Amino acid sequence: MKFRLFLASLLLAPVLSFADGPGVAVDVTLSPAGSFRAETDKVTGTAFKTADGGVGAENVIVDMRTLKTGVSLRDKHTKEHLMVEKFPQAKLLKATGKDGKGEAMVEIKGVQKKVTGTYKVEGNLLKAQFPVHLPDLDIKGIRYMGVGVKEDVVVNVILPIAARGTASSK
Repeated sequence: MKFRLFLASLLLAPVLSFADGPGVAVDVTLSPAGSFRAETDKVTGTAFKTADGGVGAENVIVDMRTLKTGVSLRDKHTKEHLMVEKFPQAKLLKATGKDGKGEAMVEIKGVQKKVTGTYKVEGNLLKAQFPVHLPDLDIKGIRYMGVGVKEDVVVNVILPIAARGTASSK
């Protein structure tokens, strides 16, 4: 009984709060129940406004080694599945958007994948969100003690908006 309570507390433990600043957070849903968020503020790059009233971004780098979920064992397992020793960075190679919708080419685990999503501009920040189907990145069948990760996650990105060609890092 104590072990089940411990396991439940791990799965439902509060996660880090994702501040309204540059960063990436991945919302993960568990089966049969629960969820967690993996996040980092170690992001290099900015977004920019385009002449047609849209937005764009290029060469944004995320340090995958710094992902945190709020539980150290889950951090370890997450990084193992993402193979961060071999692929320490995720990259947003190029993104464009207009009227709250956009598309991007991302590279995760050495796999390039086109994604579509939504965004909004709040002050000098671009807040974007897009789904990722984990099997597209050769991430399948994640289970630990009877609890599995659902195949679709939601990636949330917050980037500062700067003049085109300007970069910032954290």
